[in-house]
Amino acid sequence: MDKNLIRKANLQLLIDRQYGIGTRGAKAAFAKTIDVQPDYLSRCLYPPGKKGGKNIGEDVARRIEKVYKLAEHSLDKPRLAEAESVETIDIEGLPPALAQKIRSYRPLVSIERFDIAGSMGPGTEPPEMNMVVENMSLDASWVRQNLTYTKVENLKLISGRGDSMAPTIRSGDAVIVDAGVTSVESDAIYCFLMRGQMQIKRIQRGLDGLRIISDNAQYPPIDIPGDRESDITVLAQIIYWWTGRSF
Repeated sequence: MDKNLIRKANLQLLIDRQYGIGTRGAKAAFAKTIDVQPDYLSRCLYPPGKKGGKNIGEDVARRIEKVYKLAEHSLDKPRLAEAESVETIDIEGLPPALAQKIRSYRPLVSIERFDIAGSMGPGTEPPEMNMVVENMSLDASWVRQNLTYTKVENLKLISGRGDSMAPTIRSGDAVIVDAGVTSVESDAIYCFLMRGQMQIKRIQRGLDGLRIISDNAQYPPIDIPGDRESDITVLAQIIYWWTGRSF
């Protein structure tokens, strides 16, 4: 296996171990720890062949090992990348089907699905009790590459009801929310309470307050002045929905 690819895999593994899979700001924090520019670190993690990607140089590789008290040149060895994988199991002598299953094992992220439907319309009463009805397992690598979130523990699955966010989110679509986001820091789609009603809408921040927007043009926007922002309680940010598009 190419040494640069091994270093890349080991670098990502160290970041995930230190901060959790896909944790927001993890790359910048790791870059600060090893004294490199965040942009350089991000480029080192680009997929192979992506324009602008960087290789992890000798000096940086040895520095990472020193900072994290790893044996010299351990960043160059596949064993580090496999350290938490079931591929470290000795598969010699196992039945071929079982050996292949172990080889193809991929770590999973389990996301709780709640019996909650956020209104994409006039609003609904929030449930009295949040009940987990099932767990969805997602490939950890896919989660890391496709979602941006605060902590993996904050990822939850709910559904949307109504047509006010169509065609972006359709009624009945499953949506992944980040419950670690509880304020409007950027223009995004949020699950929130307004006057006791739970809704899913797009929220934009302006100079003098918030604007609540439905992607369906039949629903007019709602302006919330700055002195009334307390009327909005953000429960989570919508970060993915099952029309195959992320926000």
